[in-house]
Amino acid sequence: MPYAQISNLDFKDIKTVLKEYMRSQSDFTDYDFEGSVLSNLLDVLAYNTYYTAFNTNMAVNELFIDSATLRDNVVSIARQLGYRPRSVTSPTAYVSLKVDYTSSTSDTEVILKEGTGFVASFNNRIYQFVTPSNVTAQVVNDSATFNNILVREGTFLTNTYTVNTSNKTQRFILDNRNIDASTIKVSVTVDGSTISEPYLLADNILDITGDSKVFCLNEIDDQRD
Repeated sequence: MPYAQISNLDFKDIKTVLKEYMRSQSDFTDYDFEGSVLSNLLDVLAYNTYYTAFNTNMAVNELFIDSATLRDNVVSIARQLGYRPRSVTSPTAYVSLKVDYTSSTSDTEVILKEGTGFVASFNNRIYQFVTPSNVTAQVVNDSATFNNILVREGTFLTNTYTVNTSNKTQRFILDNRNIDASTIKVSVTVDGSTISEPYLLADNILDITGDSKVFCLNEIDDQRD
């Protein structure tokens, strides 16, 4: 007798197929499948088949980018195609300000350091902005004017990591899920030195050499980088 062919995910249809298969066996010709204990057994078998088929179907769907529903799986498949999904993008604004000295000064310029915070209010809500980089303005007649300074909403964060040169696959995970990846800056300081050397984000590996000052960025689980 051939095995029962189950071709759908509906519980009732699965149970019907199993029931017809059992009825075709000579050992169960006298059984009442509707009122006997065997009916409960068929329920268990049908539920087990239903859940197994459903889970298998969902797992297979997550293997393809056009049917995957979980972001982590979509990101993993996209990485194989050389694509890195965009991260959260922080709102931006441009502000102008003027710094006045109360008395004569010998300063020739004023530096607005990166991470300097600004607070804005709109519709009874407070928004915090920061400068993503240093901005310089010249002092003229005891005042310095900053025009159209780029500021981004968020908080300026600094993370420090120690490189293990013996681990060739070492990764550095940024646990903040809401990082604007376009604002990430990497500086490398050799042990014992006070000078930091900036590294740039590598968009591809074609032009990278052993002396390239670059870093790679990938999204991992839970939208972390």
